[in-house]
Amino acid sequence: MTDTAKKFSIKRYFKETKAEMKKVTWPARKEVFQHTQVVLISIILIGLALWLVDLAFAKGLDLFLTR
Repeated sequence: MTDTAKKFSIKRYFKETKAEMKKVTWPARKEVFQHTQVVLISIILIGLALWLVDLAFAKGLDLFLTR
């Protein structure tokens, strides 16, 4: 039987998961804070850009339909 054909074992799964979690390099608190700021600022800027595009299309459509 090959490795991929072995039966699933919940015990082995958690053991391997624990081993993999020990290999993870966790970011520092400062890095997490900086990345969170970048994400929030990006969301706000993209949201504003989409709002402006929507507003422009709405005004254009309004002008087109009221004539």
